[in-house]
Order: sequence, then structure tokens, then C-alpha cells
Amino acid sequence: MNPDGPRRIGLIAGSGGIPPYFAEKARAGGLQLVSIGFTDEIARKLAPFSEKSLCIGLGRVAKILDTLKEESVRDLVILGKVDKRVIFRPQMFDLRSLKFLKEVKNKQDKTLLVGVIEELEKEGFKVLDQRELLGEIYPAKGVLSRRQPSPAEREDIEFGLPIAKKMADMEIGQTLIVKDKTVIAVEAVEGTDQAIRRGSELARGGCVVVKVSRTGQDYRYDSPGAGPDTLESLVAGGASVLALEAGRVMLVDEAEVVRRADEAGISVIAV
Repeated sequence: MNPDGPRRIGLIAGSGGIPPYFAEKARAGGLQLVSIGFTDEIARKLAPFSEKSLCIGLGRVAKILDTLKEESVRDLVILGKVDKRVIFRPQMFDLRSLKFLKEVKNKQDKTLLVGVIEELEKEGFKVLDQRELLGEIYPAKGVLSRRQPSPAEREDIEFGLPIAKKMADMEIGQTLIVKDKTVIAVEAVEGTDQAIRRGSELARGGCVVVKVSRTGQDYRYDSPGAGPDTLESLVAGGASVLALEAGRVMLVDEAEVVRRADEAGISVIAV
């Protein structure tokens, strides 16, 4: 953390391990956090590291904005997972949210999230770059686990990477499951972990999971990531390799991911 940076930051948090990791790091760096979690569970996890931790539902945009203004917050970080299927539950949204959803040209992740950032900027907020704040959890190129990918697995990685990038750029998903140079599954609205489990089942194990970023990834939002839950999905499905785009995909709790991968004989590599 840069000690000359903003002293008071708002954290808007979905689920997963990244928001608590950032909150703990921010507190250790002397920053004051006002955290807004979309569920009670998220808010509880952030509370030990936050000056104030609140639970406000994802669809209550007006309440979120009013709260941040009341707390004199202007710099924001948006972290964590949100179930994409929530956009099909209009009963969860306030009038401001419904108006926003009606006006956006489509419901793709990028369109929605860029639109959210534009709305925040209109209100005087600045959304900070996740990679600048959390650069240490974007691994550089290299094999992270004990086991190296086999020659055949490396061929599957090389085969899958350009396809995964195209899928990400088309706003379909950022995770691809490959076996024997065949695309087994592509992440869509269900999210990474379920895509891995579905693809592993179809492949009957022994598959390669490739996770990438968009070519023009905006690291103010939706930074692609993997972590212990991702690894457990590989273990459950009998997958053999987790390949991450080096320097562009988060790996949360790398030590735990590598420990579990080594136990299971899975190769983890940044490419």
C-alpha cells in the first residue's frame, strides 16, 4: 500500500476471498475502510478490518450511494463475485437500479460494470484499479506447483489459450475446459467453479482448465481470479491442470492453492 494514497476508501464487496484479503491488507497499511457487503456473511467477514462494515443488498443502489456520501468516501474499490443470475430477479432492485438496467444496451458483464462505474463517477466517486492495489497476487510466468504439466497438457494449454481469449473478449466467459485439444466446456452465466465441475464431468477427468482476462481488461472491475474454491472444483472433477494468464489473473491464497494442488497431484501454472 502506498502511504501517500487515499486514507479513507469505500469497499463494495461481493463474495469470495479477495475482499477480506484486501480489507486486511488495507488495515495493515493504515487505510480506513468503509465496507459494504452484499450479504450479512460478507459484511461480517469484513468487519474486523473495517472502520465500518454494512450489509446493503446489491440492488439497493440509491442506499449504497447515500451511505458512501454520508461516510465522506470518494475513492472506491469493487471486489468479489456476484451471481450473474441476479439480473433476472428484478424484485431485488430499487427504482434507480431498475432504471439503469432498462437503459443499458445489453446485459453483458462488461456493459453492466462499465455502466455502474460511469454512474459512480457521475456521483463524484473514483473507482480504483485492482491490479495497482493487489499486484502481488497476479502471478508471473512459471509453474507454481511441484508437478509440471505433461507435454500433452502443455499442448492443451497452448490450444486453449487463444480460444479462451476470444471467449473472454466476446463476453461469454473467461474460463475454458480442454482435453485432447477439444473444447469441453466454456464458462457462461453459471460462473467459474460450476463450469469446471461441468467440464470435468463431461471430460471424465484429466482435463486442463484455462483462465484468462479480456484483451482490454479494465482492472477497476471484475478482475478474473482463482483461489482455493477453484482448486477444490478441479479436485472434485479430477482435472489435472490449472493454467492462468500470467500477470493478468488473480491467484488468491496462493500458498493454500499450491499446497492443495500438490496433495492432489494437480499442476498449477501461469502462462
